Amino acid sequence: MDLAATLSGMPGAKALPGLPQAWHWSPNPRFHFAAALTDDQQHVLQINTMGTYDEELVGAALAFAREHTARITDDPRPLIPLTGFTTGYRDFDTVAVASPAAHTYHARENQNLHQATYAVFPGWHYEFSGTETAEEAQSQVSHPQGLRVTNLDRDPVPFLKMSYKNTTTRSHSTGKSRALTKPDVLLRELELLDGAEDSFVEFENFRNQVYRVEWEKTYILHTQDTRSELDRPAILAFAQTALTT
Repeated sequence: MDLAATLSGMPGAKALPGLPQAWHWSPNPRFHFAAALTDDQQHVLQINTMGTYDEELVGAALAFAREHTARITDDPRPLIPLTGFTTGYRDFDTVAVASPAAHTYHARENQNLHQATYAVFPGWHYEFSGTETAEEAQSQVSHPQGLRVTNLDRDPVPFLKMSYKNTTTRSHSTGKSRALTKPDVLLRELELLDGAEDSFVEFENFRNQVYRVEWEKTYILHTQDTRSELDRPAILAFAQTALTT
């Protein structure tokens, strides 16, 4: 299909200032769509926003993704973090690119366009592990409780996978594997671990580092090489730091 003709033919589409072969269209004041062709002209890089639309940020993110066309098209992962992005006025440091397996852009209206499109959004390096499965990538990109990728004013959501068992509350994670969750869930379960004998919380950060916390009259932190005794403030501070550094 002729991608340039398709994008430029979107209702109300106009050329995106400062970026050749890129267009912006908006069906109403709340929704904005911007898309650019990749360097090879074979794919589309698209940013969707709800609420705030920042033309400078959108243009910069699309340009940054386009500069990495070969890296994107050669990478089979469903979610590709491109670090090193800067704007000078926003603190995003990464542009993430999601394959058609992880997003729904154009999926209902035009399957051919959907299959040619990568969803693009700015983020922070510690939101991505680089090892996300297609299911995990879809959860992060397309689920309303994920990263909220269409919100340019969003706060960071550190990558986190967790499993746990609490003998006092009798709550536990399901399955044998760690699953995606949010930092507030981790902090809550760490607090509830206090006094719960034979209980644990295990979590994994964006670097794929795994930590296990158990209760044995105090908090016991297990890393790959160490075993440490910590009090509640210290274990909560450690967990928050581990998710972003």
